[in-house]
Amino acid sequence: MGARPWPLDGASRENAFGLPDEIAFLADHGVPMARLLEAARLAERIGVPPSRQVIASGLVSEVYFYRALAAELQLRFQPQPPPLQPGGEIASILREGLVTACPSPGNPRRFIAAPPPGRALRRFLAAGARARRDVVVLAPSALAAGVRRINAGALAREAAWLDEAGLRRFSARTGPSRVQKALAFALLGGLLLLGIVAPAAALIAIAVTLGPLFLAAVLLRLAAAMEKPAPDPWRTHRWQLDDGRLPVYTVAVPLFGEEAVLDQLIDALAAIDYPPAKLDIRILVEDVDLGLRRALAARMLPPFIEVMVVPPGQPQTKPRALNLALAEARGELFTIFDAEDIPDPRQLRLAAARFLRSDDDLVCLQAHLVVDNTEDSWLTGCFALEYAGLFDVFNPGLLQSGLPIMLGGTSNHFRTAALRRVGGWDPWNVTEDADIGFRLVRTGGYMADLPSRTLEEAPATLRAWLKQRRRWHKGYLQTAISHLLAPRRLLREAGPAATLTFLALVLGTLFSTLGYPFFIAATLAAWLEGSLFTTESLPGALLSSLALVLAGTGTCTVFLLPALGAWRRGTPDLWRWLPLLPAYHLLTSLAAWLALYDYGRRRFAWNKTMHGLARSSRYRDIRARGDAATPAPPRPAGARY
Repeated sequence: MGARPWPLDGASRENAFGLPDEIAFLADHGVPMARLLEAARLAERIGVPPSRQVIASGLVSEVYFYRALAAELQLRFQPQPPPLQPGGEIASILREGLVTACPSPGNPRRFIAAPPPGRALRRFLAAGARARRDVVVLAPSALAAGVRRINAGALAREAAWLDEAGLRRFSARTGPSRVQKALAFALLGGLLLLGIVAPAAALIAIAVTLGPLFLAAVLLRLAAAMEKPAPDPWRTHRWQLDDGRLPVYTVAVPLFGEEAVLDQLIDALAAIDYPPAKLDIRILVEDVDLGLRRALAARMLPPFIEVMVVPPGQPQTKPRALNLALAEARGELFTIFDAEDIPDPRQLRLAAARFLRSDDDLVCLQAHLVVDNTEDSWLTGCFALEYAGLFDVFNPGLLQSGLPIMLGGTSNHFRTAALRRVGGWDPWNVTEDADIGFRLVRTGGYMADLPSRTLEEAPATLRAWLKQRRRWHKGYLQTAISHLLAPRRLLREAGPAATLTFLALVLGTLFSTLGYPFFIAATLAAWLEGSLFTTESLPGALLSSLALVLAGTGTCTVFLLPALGAWRRGTPDLWRWLPLLPAYHLLTSLAAWLALYDYGRRRFAWNKTMHGLARSSRYRDIRARGDAATPAPPRPAGARY
């Protein structure tokens, strides 16, 4: 159809057709009026711009919309941007959708316009940029890709915390301070010397130094197991927010070499039960990952999913990619899913409701991670037990007591503003999840449990499992060193309870894992020679008492938390793997020692875990039926008089 003058006879299109200006022109370009009216009514009800609703719902594609807009205003449309001027604040440029083109002889195009749906688009329409030869129209996603490409160097530095603001933050990039190195060498040297001169005294010194830390880690787990699980408001009361009250939600999905699970991932993201116009899903793919980029280009993605190419740079880590997504995030809330994740479709709704019912100091929610391929090997069975104890017992218990936890790397939900206050994730930390939680706590925030599940694929082979676990322990060491660069500042910002919990979780977990085989060996040797229960000296008695207490309570936590977690999940059949947990923890200790080696030689290397290799699925039937782990709210009961 031919383009109409804008506006029509000096009147607003809303007055003429009952449609908002920002979508009314689509009626002249082949979109049925009834569909536009329906989209406008829905947009008004849920509180989104009508232009975003028509694109996010799939009524028209983004390219179709902006091509029609250009035709309506008699402007030129281009699918790809011409050469752009570098510089400027990227987030502001994309928010306004206006950038300057590089001047060239004989080219009149000076301005590139790609106003995103909403306020920027309405301002662009009101400006009356009609039939101007110096303006070219693009789709916002094409402009965003062009702006990222022309500013790749600056974006890479900012995402890697190598800009001025990033260099002021404490980070794993710097490694241990001189004081930390001196203390470590003095402690190790003193223990080594004492071990040569007086082995028994050295053993007592180690026990006195590390015993309280081990005991604190064990007691935290026992205390968490005693906490009753918090009531699930969705399952008990079935409350949920109306779509009009839901905030915009940004979902970041960092990928690298994940072609094997790409279709599963897209299906899981498309199944999310949330208004499409309020979803801002960003798949993050590295510039060098050409195979995955080609695979994504060959697939038809839902209109609310955008592919962001992360500019080349070091370190090539997940947190660096997340920082790029955070810089452009539209959502008030922000969450992360990994490539192999299948979240409960209603997880975002539950998280949004939890944030709305809480004060602003609630900055993070942690959902429950569930291993799906439990039958692949004994490792995946033990992994499933470990996750059951961690996410259904230990983490919820700590959070109910107001204490921090080490976050999982996925399905944690944040207030976007809180993330931006701390500058995002430390790009040099290979367990950015453990680090970011304590950063948020140090700014005065707190975390809470989210009783919603995300299915995950666990590594089934020893080689893959060790690679993943080595990275985790290396990251715990990075987290401990970076947060303890200024211990008094940590204590002042986090408070005594959170600081002690941090020490017990990070240092206690790390040292107890490293010392696990030696502790077991020493206890067995003392028992076999008869000195465990009968000692002739007071120091020996104290050492034996501490060993017995740690052995008893430690053994209890090794089996109690996983068993209780499996029971709470309704999977008591996992108990058959309980006898293998001691061997599983011996392998964990091996991974921790290998992590120390990695920290010395390859401090920032990211041991990638490959996915799409699962041979079994505990929840395949649920996923095939399309059932959600969380039940839908019931229909309103009929009125009674």
